[in-house]
Amino acid sequence: MISALSIMLVACGGAVKEKDLVQKYQLTPNSAVHWDQTIMHIIPAEAKIADWYGNENPINYLQKTGRMNEKDFNFLVSLSQKKAEQVSKEEYEQFLDLLTSYVNTLPRKFFLSNTNIKDPKGLVKLMVRESNSTLDNPSRYIKETIASPEEWQQIVKFSSQDDLKEKDVKKLRKILNSFLKDPELYSPEVWYRREVSDRMLELTKMQQAGNLTKMQQNNINAKALYLAYPEYFSKLDKWDK
Repeated sequence: MISALSIMLVACGGAVKEKDLVQKYQLTPNSAVHWDQTIMHIIPAEAKIADWYGNENPINYLQKTGRMNEKDFNFLVSLSQKKAEQVSKEEYEQFLDLLTSYVNTLPRKFFLSNTNIKDPKGLVKLMVRESNSTLDNPSRYIKETIASPEEWQQIVKFSSQDDLKEKDVKKLRKILNSFLKDPELYSPEVWYRREVSDRMLELTKMQQAGNLTKMQQNNINAKALYLAYPEYFSKLDKWDK
């Protein structure tokens, strides 16, 4: 049976339909027999960014997050013990239902919680120090283009404190999350000075596609913020939804 989240997505018009997956990937009962290869191929292909599946083995991620429970896993394993012609119509349909539900649980937004900021004091000190550089960098760009004067003043104030209390981290988190709403946050020219990599090119490609949905814009900005300060944040898939 398709998950409740999948049903909700259908109601919102944003779900991937089973028949579309079948057509797009030319799925057959043989795809069910080789279910692990099928999932390992389709999940990354359908994800906008790899962080939708934890940037790890998709099957492990589905199990770890409870999307693929033990009953479903045992069913899938049983398929691999059959030949394609032995897979019944009901079993094939169940496989397609599961696959579709897995795909439809992938889309998500990313927001910081307090616990996602691993070193709040270190982060604000770095941001302030880098913002004073004569060279382009994400911190300087955020100061000059993204943050309001009040927001940046608060970051500077935090950087001068001996330590940040829980209420301070909460304020910092709210400021950083406000940056995620700004469509101008990710500037490839600036971020490439941090690193030039496949993950940066992935963001640029998404941005250049244009006509971004709110979810796509959030994904780009969250990944950009993480890549600007990776040592100060937990992995992106650990962030709040």
